[in-house]
Amino acid sequence: MDLRQLEYMVAIAEKGSISKAADSLFISQSGLNQQLIKLEKELNIQLFYRTTHHLELTQAGQIYVKNAKEILTIKKNAYTQIGDLVDSNTGEINFSLTAEHGINMFVEIFPAFTKRYPGVMLNLNEMIVSQQHEALLAGHMDLGFVMLRDIDKVNLEYVHLCNERLVLGVPRTNPLARQYGAPPGSPYPTIDLALFSQERFSLIFAASTMRNVIRPLFKEAGYEPNILFETSMNHVLSKMVSQGLCCTIIPQSHAANHDKVAWFFLTSDPVWEIDVVYNKNNPPSKAGQYLIKLAQEYGQMLEYQLTQCY
Repeated sequence: MDLRQLEYMVAIAEKGSISKAADSLFISQSGLNQQLIKLEKELNIQLFYRTTHHLELTQAGQIYVKNAKEILTIKKNAYTQIGDLVDSNTGEINFSLTAEHGINMFVEIFPAFTKRYPGVMLNLNEMIVSQQHEALLAGHMDLGFVMLRDIDKVNLEYVHLCNERLVLGVPRTNPLARQYGAPPGSPYPTIDLALFSQERFSLIFAASTMRNVIRPLFKEAGYEPNILFETSMNHVLSKMVSQGLCCTIIPQSHAANHDKVAWFFLTSDPVWEIDVVYNKNNPPSKAGQYLIKLAQEYGQMLEYQLTQCY
């Protein structure tokens, strides 16, 4: 059995075209097309319906690609297990991270990881949580770093790192901040989001898992927020509040302590979970397990800092 041929057919199925699959495999379109023709001739059945701009799997193609993925997973797991027998300091880990949170974590744990496994390459990919889920389920990623609610989890293995509260940021020029806010550096007071129905908000983008945490808060408060701006960057939201442009809700770890923003806990006390995640059918190598251990230590440190500071 030619494992490369299996990889070729999986790539065509995932990309939906010969040209895109060839680009991802770094081979010529004509060479890949010949491989497909050769395989269909060998099997005496069509694997793809061909249109002008797209290839779609036939029933036979679905069977072939499903089994091809399983075989390739078995191959990868076999190599991982053999490498672990000798504690191999080679190989690679495809690791997907969210912006800001994921990068912050990686910066903290990378020195210890590369000291222990200098020969293991980490291929980093910045993705939102839904993209990470898709990539892990498809076998394109080995590990992911995600923030989500329990209800957002899919059929993957989640390793808990810590919980993090979300907080409300209000410009100190706002009358509600003057009335209820605490001085900079003081513990955050708790406030009802319903008081802010007349305020403008800038929030994380609508498709994010954090927005899934935030959306029910406004429903509970009895109003739809007047949204000024949406972004993928929490530091941008914090900056906009500090300039007096709006209010926001962001993770506690991104709440900058300065004299222009009053931070509050909310009466509903929204929390999300920070996890490392992997595919149950693609368990991590020893190097991957060590990476998870470092992430757990980071999570414990982050949770301790958040509970001690405020």
